[in-house]
Amino acid sequence: MKYWVSLFLPVAFAAAQSATTMYTTDLSGHRVEDAKVTSSAPGERTELSRSINGRQVPLQASETKVLSEGPSGRVTETITRRFGVDGRVSETERVVAEETKGAGGQSSIKATVYRSDLNGRMQEYERRAIETVTQGTTTVSDVVVNRPTLNGGFEPTEKRKVTTVDDGKVIRESEAVLLRNPSGQFTERTREIRETETVGSTVKTNTVNYELNYAGRMQMMAQQASSTTKAPDGSQVTEVNIYAIAADGAPRDERGEGPKIKEQQVIMRTPGPGGTVVETTNVRRPTLTDQKKMGNPLKISEIVCSGKCDGAPAR
Repeated sequence: MKYWVSLFLPVAFAAAQSATTMYTTDLSGHRVEDAKVTSSAPGERTELSRSINGRQVPLQASETKVLSEGPSGRVTETITRRFGVDGRVSETERVVAEETKGAGGQSSIKATVYRSDLNGRMQEYERRAIETVTQGTTTVSDVVVNRPTLNGGFEPTEKRKVTTVDDGKVIRESEAVLLRNPSGQFTERTREIRETETVGSTVKTNTVNYELNYAGRMQMMAQQASSTTKAPDGSQVTEVNIYAIAADGAPRDERGEGPKIKEQQVIMRTPGPGGTVVETTNVRRPTLTDQKKMGNPLKISEIVCSGKCDGAPAR
Protein backbone atom coordinates (compact mmCIF):
# COMPACT_ATOMS: atom_id res chain seq x y z
CA MET A 1 0.00 0.00 0.00
CA LYS A 2 2.55 2.55 1.18
CA TYR A 3 0.75 5.84 0.58
CA TRP A 4 2.20 8.01 3.35
CA VAL A 5 1.57 11.73 3.29
CA SER A 6 4.93 12.54 1.71
CA LEU A 7 3.95 10.49 -1.33
CA PHE A 8 1.19 12.91 -2.25
CA LEU A 9 3.88 15.17 -3.63
CA PRO A 10 6.30 13.91 -6.28
CA VAL A 11 9.55 12.67 -4.83
CA ALA A 12 12.87 12.07 -6.53
CA PHE A 13 13.86 8.52 -7.36
CA ALA A 14 17.36 9.06 -6.01
CA ALA A 15 19.31 11.47 -3.86
CA ALA A 16 20.36 14.88 -5.12
CA GLN A 17 23.05 15.01 -7.82
CA SER A 18 23.31 11.26 -8.19
CA ALA A 19 23.33 8.55 -10.85
CA THR A 20 22.00 5.10 -10.06
CA THR A 21 22.22 2.05 -12.31
CA MET A 22 20.42 -1.21 -11.67
CA TYR A 23 21.75 -4.51 -12.99
CA THR A 24 19.89 -7.83 -13.19
CA THR A 25 20.86 -11.35 -14.15
CA ASP A 26 19.50 -12.76 -17.42
CA LEU A 27 18.52 -16.38 -18.13
CA SER A 28 22.10 -17.16 -19.10
CA GLY A 29 23.43 -15.86 -15.79
CA HIS A 30 24.97 -12.75 -17.30
CA ARG A 31 24.94 -9.38 -15.55
CA VAL A 32 23.00 -6.90 -17.69
CA GLU A 33 22.05 -3.26 -17.20
CA ASP A 34 18.32 -2.94 -16.51
CA ALA A 35 17.49 0.64 -15.51
CA LYS A 36 19.17 3.96 -14.76
CA VAL A 37 18.12 6.94 -12.64
CA THR A 38 19.77 10.36 -12.75
CA SER A 39 18.90 13.18 -10.36
CA SER A 40 20.06 16.79 -10.18
CA ALA A 41 19.69 19.18 -7.25
CA PRO A 42 17.10 18.38 -4.56
CA GLY A 43 13.68 17.91 -6.10
CA GLU A 44 14.56 19.65 -9.36
CA ARG A 45 14.90 16.99 -12.03
CA THR A 46 14.86 13.22 -12.08
CA GLU A 47 15.08 10.93 -15.11
CA LEU A 48 14.40 7.20 -15.27
CA SER A 49 15.45 5.10 -18.26
CA ARG A 50 15.64 1.41 -19.07
CA SER A 51 17.97 -0.63 -21.26
CA ILE A 52 16.07 -2.38 -24.06
CA ASN A 53 17.98 -4.47 -26.62
CA GLY A 54 21.21 -2.72 -25.75
CA ARG A 55 19.91 0.85 -26.02
CA GLN A 56 18.81 3.22 -23.29
CA VAL A 57 15.13 4.13 -23.60
CA PRO A 58 13.64 6.93 -21.45
CA LEU A 59 10.77 5.87 -19.21
CA GLN A 60 10.03 8.93 -17.12
CA ALA A 61 11.34 12.44 -16.48
CA SER A 62 10.19 14.63 -13.61
CA GLU A 63 10.96 18.27 -12.86
CA THR A 64 9.87 20.37 -9.86
CA LYS A 65 9.85 24.17 -9.62
CA VAL A 66 9.02 26.44 -6.70
CA LEU A 67 6.51 28.98 -8.01
CA SER A 68 6.32 31.05 -4.84
CA GLU A 69 7.57 30.78 -1.27
CA GLY A 70 6.96 32.77 1.89
CA PRO A 71 6.89 32.49 5.70
CA SER A 72 3.51 30.74 5.67
CA GLY A 73 4.21 28.20 2.93
CA ARG A 74 5.01 27.69 -0.73
CA VAL A 75 3.58 26.69 -4.09
CA THR A 76 5.34 24.11 -6.25
CA GLU A 77 4.77 22.75 -9.74
CA THR A 78 5.90 19.28 -10.79
CA ILE A 79 5.74 18.13 -14.40
CA THR A 80 6.21 14.41 -15.07
CA ARG A 81 6.53 13.01 -18.58
CA ARG A 82 6.15 9.29 -19.23
CA PHE A 83 7.51 7.75 -22.41
CA GLY A 84 6.49 4.81 -24.57
CA VAL A 85 8.82 2.14 -25.95
CA ASP A 86 9.39 4.33 -29.02
CA GLY A 87 10.84 7.11 -26.86
CA ARG A 88 7.89 9.46 -27.42
CA VAL A 89 5.93 11.10 -24.62
CA SER A 90 2.87 8.96 -23.88
CA GLU A 91 1.50 10.95 -20.94
CA THR A 92 2.19 14.24 -19.19
CA GLU A 93 1.18 14.93 -15.60
CA ARG A 94 1.24 18.33 -13.91
CA VAL A 95 0.84 18.73 -10.15
CA VAL A 96 0.40 22.15 -8.56
CA ALA A 97 0.67 21.93 -4.76
CA GLU A 98 0.08 24.67 -2.20
CA GLU A 99 1.62 24.01 1.20
CA THR A 100 0.44 26.17 4.10
CA LYS A 101 1.89 26.26 7.62
CA GLY A 102 -0.49 27.13 10.42
CA ALA A 103 -0.14 27.77 14.13
CA GLY A 104 -0.10 25.10 16.81
CA GLY A 105 1.46 22.34 14.75
CA GLN A 106 -1.10 22.56 11.94
CA SER A 107 -0.34 22.45 8.23
CA SER A 108 -2.20 21.75 5.01
CA ILE A 109 -1.47 20.74 1.43
CA LYS A 110 -3.84 21.30 -1.46
CA ALA A 111 -2.77 19.74 -4.74
CA THR A 112 -4.39 19.70 -8.16
CA VAL A 113 -3.37 17.00 -10.63
CA TYR A 114 -3.67 17.46 -14.40
CA ARG A 115 -3.08 14.71 -16.98
CA SER A 116 -2.94 14.78 -20.75
CA ASP A 117 -5.73 13.07 -22.71
CA LEU A 118 -5.40 11.14 -25.98
CA ASN A 119 -5.18 14.42 -27.88
CA GLY A 120 -2.47 15.82 -25.63
CA ARG A 121 -4.74 18.34 -23.88
CA MET A 122 -4.28 18.74 -20.13
CA GLN A 123 -7.39 17.81 -18.14
CA GLU A 124 -7.95 18.19 -14.41
CA TYR A 125 -7.73 14.65 -13.05
CA GLU A 126 -7.65 14.84 -9.27
CA ARG A 127 -7.79 17.18 -6.28
CA ARG A 128 -6.02 16.24 -3.06
CA ALA A 129 -6.28 17.87 0.35
CA ILE A 130 -4.17 16.98 3.40
CA GLU A 131 -4.77 18.45 6.86
CA THR A 132 -2.06 17.67 9.42
CA VAL A 133 -2.10 18.32 13.16
CA THR A 134 0.81 17.61 15.52
CA GLN A 135 0.27 17.42 19.27
CA GLY A 136 3.19 16.29 21.40
CA THR A 137 4.48 12.98 20.03
CA THR A 138 1.46 12.34 17.81
CA THR A 139 0.89 13.56 14.24
CA VAL A 140 -2.44 12.93 12.50
CA SER A 141 -3.04 13.61 8.80
CA ASP A 142 -6.50 13.47 7.21
CA VAL A 143 -6.45 13.04 3.45
CA VAL A 144 -9.33 13.54 0.99
CA VAL A 145 -9.02 12.67 -2.70
CA ASN A 146 -11.60 14.14 -5.11
CA ARG A 147 -12.06 12.87 -8.68
CA PRO A 148 -14.38 13.87 -11.55
CA THR A 149 -17.92 12.48 -11.69
CA LEU A 150 -20.14 11.80 -14.71
CA ASN A 151 -21.84 15.19 -14.29
CA GLY A 152 -18.51 16.99 -14.63
CA GLY A 153 -18.08 17.95 -10.98
CA PHE A 154 -15.64 16.67 -8.37
CA GLU A 155 -16.63 14.47 -5.43
CA PRO A 156 -14.60 12.72 -2.72
CA THR A 157 -13.88 9.12 -3.71
CA GLU A 158 -11.15 8.23 -1.23
CA LYS A 159 -10.16 9.14 2.31
CA ARG A 160 -7.04 8.26 4.27
CA LYS A 161 -6.06 8.73 7.88
CA VAL A 162 -2.36 8.58 8.73
CA THR A 163 -1.28 8.54 12.38
CA THR A 164 2.33 8.67 13.58
CA VAL A 165 3.46 8.37 17.20
CA ASP A 166 7.15 8.96 17.93
CA ASP A 167 8.13 8.62 21.57
CA GLY A 168 11.84 8.91 20.84
CA LYS A 169 12.41 5.15 21.02
CA VAL A 170 9.82 3.60 18.75
CA ILE A 171 7.96 5.12 15.79
CA ARG A 172 4.47 3.70 15.29
CA GLU A 173 2.63 4.52 12.08
CA SER A 174 -0.79 3.50 10.84
CA GLU A 175 -2.66 4.30 7.65
CA ALA A 176 -6.30 3.48 6.99
CA VAL A 177 -7.74 3.72 3.47
CA LEU A 178 -11.47 4.30 3.06
CA LEU A 179 -13.16 4.06 -0.33
CA ARG A 180 -16.60 5.26 -1.31
CA ASN A 181 -19.15 2.54 -2.08
CA PRO A 182 -22.12 2.86 -4.50
CA SER A 183 -24.39 4.11 -1.69
CA GLY A 184 -22.01 6.99 -0.92
CA GLN A 185 -20.68 5.56 2.34
CA PHE A 186 -16.95 5.39 3.07
CA THR A 187 -15.76 2.01 4.31
CA GLU A 188 -12.26 0.93 5.30
CA ARG A 189 -10.70 -1.30 2.66
CA THR A 190 -7.04 -1.53 3.64
CA ARG A 191 -4.89 -0.73 6.65
CA GLU A 192 -1.13 -0.67 7.16
CA ILE A 193 0.57 -0.64 10.55
CA ARG A 194 4.32 -0.07 10.81
CA GLU A 195 6.62 -0.04 13.84
CA THR A 196 10.24 1.05 13.69
CA GLU A 197 12.73 0.71 16.54
CA THR A 198 16.41 1.66 16.62
CA VAL A 199 18.72 -0.23 18.96
CA GLY A 200 22.35 0.82 18.68
CA SER A 201 23.38 0.44 15.03
CA THR A 202 20.39 -1.77 14.15
CA VAL A 203 17.03 -0.57 12.86
CA LYS A 204 14.13 -3.03 13.09
CA THR A 205 10.92 -2.46 11.15
CA ASN A 206 7.75 -4.53 11.20
CA THR A 207 4.96 -3.77 8.72
CA VAL A 208 1.57 -5.51 8.70
CA ASN A 209 -1.04 -5.10 5.95
CA TYR A 210 -4.76 -5.75 6.39
CA GLU A 211 -7.44 -5.97 3.71
CA LEU A 212 -11.19 -6.46 3.64
CA ASN A 213 -11.78 -10.18 3.08
CA TYR A 214 -14.66 -12.03 1.40
CA ALA A 215 -16.62 -12.02 4.66
CA GLY A 216 -16.40 -8.23 4.99
CA ARG A 217 -13.89 -8.29 7.85
CA MET A 218 -10.39 -6.83 8.02
CA GLN A 219 -7.90 -9.69 7.72
CA MET A 220 -4.12 -9.73 7.91
CA MET A 221 -2.86 -10.36 4.37
CA ALA A 222 0.86 -9.66 4.47
CA GLN A 223 3.70 -8.89 6.84
CA GLN A 224 7.26 -7.72 6.35
CA ALA A 225 9.90 -7.82 9.08
CA SER A 226 13.28 -6.25 8.38
CA SER A 227 16.47 -5.63 10.31
CA THR A 228 19.19 -3.27 9.08
CA THR A 229 22.62 -3.11 10.70
CA LYS A 230 25.18 -0.49 9.72
CA ALA A 231 28.93 -1.00 10.19
CA PRO A 232 31.47 1.75 11.02
CA ASP A 233 32.87 1.61 7.45
CA GLY A 234 29.48 2.67 6.03
CA SER A 235 28.42 -0.75 4.81
CA GLN A 236 25.09 -2.17 5.91
CA VAL A 237 23.18 -5.43 5.74
CA THR A 238 19.40 -5.69 5.65
CA GLU A 239 17.59 -8.96 6.28
CA VAL A 240 13.94 -9.04 5.22
CA ASN A 241 11.32 -11.71 5.80
CA ILE A 242 8.13 -11.34 3.75
CA TYR A 243 5.00 -13.21 4.79
CA ALA A 244 1.65 -13.61 3.01
CA ILE A 245 -1.57 -15.60 3.27
CA ALA A 246 0.03 -18.04 0.85
CA ALA A 247 3.42 -18.42 -0.78
CA ASP A 248 3.66 -18.07 -4.57
CA GLY A 249 2.20 -21.10 -6.31
CA ALA A 250 0.31 -22.28 -3.21
CA PRO A 251 -3.46 -22.05 -2.54
CA ARG A 252 -4.64 -19.21 -0.33
CA ASP A 253 -5.25 -20.08 3.33
CA GLU A 254 -8.74 -19.07 4.50
CA ARG A 255 -8.69 -21.09 7.74
CA GLY A 256 -6.81 -18.48 9.71
CA GLU A 257 -3.64 -20.50 10.23
CA GLY A 258 -1.54 -17.37 9.86
CA PRO A 259 0.72 -15.99 7.14
CA LYS A 260 3.30 -18.14 5.38
CA ILE A 261 6.86 -17.18 4.53
CA LYS A 262 6.88 -15.91 0.96
CA GLU A 263 10.40 -14.61 0.54
CA GLN A 264 13.63 -13.95 2.40
CA GLN A 265 15.92 -11.17 1.24
CA VAL A 266 19.47 -10.24 2.14
CA ILE A 267 20.42 -6.76 0.90
CA MET A 268 24.08 -5.81 1.20
CA ARG A 269 25.11 -2.17 0.69
CA THR A 270 28.85 -1.52 0.36
CA PRO A 271 30.80 1.70 -0.30
CA GLY A 272 32.88 1.44 -3.46
CA PRO A 273 35.68 3.41 -5.11
CA GLY A 274 35.14 7.04 -6.08
CA GLY A 275 32.27 7.56 -3.69
CA THR A 276 30.07 4.91 -5.30
CA VAL A 277 27.70 2.65 -3.39
CA VAL A 278 26.95 -0.91 -4.51
CA GLU A 279 23.79 -2.65 -3.32
CA THR A 280 23.16 -6.35 -4.06
CA THR A 281 19.97 -8.27 -3.31
CA ASN A 282 19.80 -12.03 -2.82
CA VAL A 283 16.49 -13.84 -2.28
CA ARG A 284 15.27 -17.24 -1.14
CA ARG A 285 11.75 -18.51 -1.78
CA PRO A 286 9.87 -21.65 -0.72
CA THR A 287 10.20 -24.58 -3.08
CA LEU A 288 7.14 -25.66 -5.06
CA THR A 289 7.41 -29.21 -3.72
CA ASP A 290 7.60 -28.18 -0.04
CA GLN A 291 6.28 -24.76 0.97
CA LYS A 292 8.05 -25.03 4.34
CA LYS A 293 11.46 -25.51 2.75
CA MET A 294 13.41 -22.54 1.40
CA GLY A 295 15.29 -22.79 -1.88
CA ASN A 296 18.86 -21.73 -2.54
CA PRO A 297 19.81 -18.01 -2.48
CA LEU A 298 19.48 -16.26 -5.84
CA LYS A 299 21.03 -12.91 -6.72
CA ILE A 300 18.31 -10.86 -8.41
CA SER A 301 19.77 -7.37 -8.67
CA GLU A 302 22.77 -5.14 -8.25
CA ILE A 303 22.47 -1.36 -7.92
CA VAL A 304 25.38 1.04 -8.37
CA CYS A 305 24.99 4.66 -7.21
CA SER A 306 27.45 7.51 -7.74
CA GLY A 307 27.29 11.04 -6.35
CA LYS A 308 25.00 11.79 -3.42
CA CYS A 309 24.14 8.31 -2.15
CA ASP A 310 23.27 9.06 1.48
CA GLY A 311 19.87 7.37 1.17
CA ALA A 312 19.08 3.94 -0.21
CA PRO A 313 19.81 3.61 -3.93
CA ALA A 314 16.73 3.84 -6.12
CA ARG A 315 14.90 0.65 -7.08
